[in-house]
Amino acid sequence: MANLKDSPNFQVYDDYYTPKSAWERVGKSIRKQEILVDKVVDNENKAECFIHRPPKVWEACMLGADLSKSDQYLTELGCEVIADRTMNCLEQQPEDWDIIITNIPFDKTKKIPILERFVELDKPFMVIMNSMNTFTKYFHRIFKGKEKDLQIITPSKKINFDKLENGVLRPTKNCSFYSVYVCYKFNLPPDHLWID
Repeated sequence: MANLKDSPNFQVYDDYYTPKSAWERVGKSIRKQEILVDKVVDNENKAECFIHRPPKVWEACMLGADLSKSDQYLTELGCEVIADRTMNCLEQQPEDWDIIITNIPFDKTKKIPILERFVELDKPFMVIMNSMNTFTKYFHRIFKGKEKDLQIITPSKKINFDKLENGVLRPTKNCSFYSVYVCYKFNLPPDHLWID
């Protein structure tokens, strides 16, 4: 058995971008977040009709991510997307949004405050993270007391991110880690938590 402490140190590299396939895999879970706009009651037939709209998605980790196409990919899934590449999500937020969907930075000095901020905002969010994060003390501290609102979508295979090398995005073929989708207040049914 290997011990990660025996492994050589590696440099954290944050210039990875989320491929379209990563968002397509959770498309049905995103669409499930429709927002109730109105309820119409038909007194004659004693029936209720609910009117919904797609969620307004804040792609919150776009600061400096000039090559990211996450906002485009989420729009193609039917979402209204707010993505401001000059907005620091730790200090600002859009005026009108329903949920956060993003791939947060790998570097834990950035990741921890972002997770804390999202939980503090107390609105639904979905973030892509290395699955090993779920075993950390900081993850357990951040979500302590909020366990009922926490769900994790586990894909059957790795997400292979696009890596920025010499100004060009290149697809990777065998990512060195497994990723999960950490969801907060998404209220997903069990069949959404294991995906292909």
